Amino acid sequence: MAILRSGLAVLLSLPFAFFGSPNAAMGAADAQSASPLAEPMNYRRLLPLDGGSNFRDIGGYPVADGRRVKRGLLFRSGAMTGLTEEDRSYLSQFGFAAVVDLRSTEEIELYPNHWAAQADLNYISVPYSIMELTDQNSEDTQQKQGPRDYSATYPLIAEMIKPQLKAYFEALVEKQAPIVVNCSAGQDRTGIAAALVLTALGVDENLIIEDYLLSTDFRRPKLESGNVDLEEAARTNAFARMMLDYAKEQDQSKANPLITIDGTPFLKFALEAIRSKHGSIEAFLIAELGVSIADLKRLREFYITS
Repeated sequence: MAILRSGLAVLLSLPFAFFGSPNAAMGAADAQSASPLAEPMNYRRLLPLDGGSNFRDIGGYPVADGRRVKRGLLFRSGAMTGLTEEDRSYLSQFGFAAVVDLRSTEEIELYPNHWAAQADLNYISVPYSIMELTDQNSEDTQQKQGPRDYSATYPLIAEMIKPQLKAYFEALVEKQAPIVVNCSAGQDRTGIAAALVLTALGVDENLIIEDYLLSTDFRRPKLESGNVDLEEAARTNAFARMMLDYAKEQDQSKANPLITIDGTPFLKFALEAIRSKHGSIEAFLIAELGVSIADLKRLREFYITS
């Protein structure tokens, strides 16, 4: 079976990204757009978690009419394997309603979300095999991009994880919030999911790209992999075997830039591919994810400040 290693690297959300300083694009006005919590939100964007990686709030961004996306409702994250008891206690103040896990069955088996299992929330995961997924894109895609260049893979991701994205938007429309969407590093699959939501809410694409690129600053790759013995796990888990192979090719201790050699963010290729096929992001949401015009209105009414 032909496996596209470069495509796999993206889908598994391994090392990448750079942009600006941590907590960029969050100003004093964000306090005015905060959704109420039992305790004041003492973070700007990244949540202060000892065992978290890239767990952050995507609220606070302005929309076209001058209002802002509410804070404290929409979150994105990498794998939550390393969350400590103190982290879980901190997260309890938000009253999370749902976690949407975009990872494959093999990833979840290797790195389960213990917090979601223990917390009183809706854990949403649509099963799929990472092996089957990556096998959809083989040598042709790899030949179009060089090492650490995922410009040919990114246009495929939204189509490849449509069932998972549909489940995410269904939860959003049902107002299952606060809600956090995650993959392994919270940057590729999660980056596309976050971009779709922010676009639906009317956030400017330049800000969406900035948010996407923050993953390099906010990721903690070592925490994403936990303390799993990959060599032992590889006996029964295909994902572990793939990770062992990948570790031989790239340094997994740090995040690498989410941009091409000429500085183009990979996310741009995904958004351009969607627009090329469907005309607009909104049309993709409607045609492929089952989001209606009425749903879009509800999303904007609920997740944007009044």
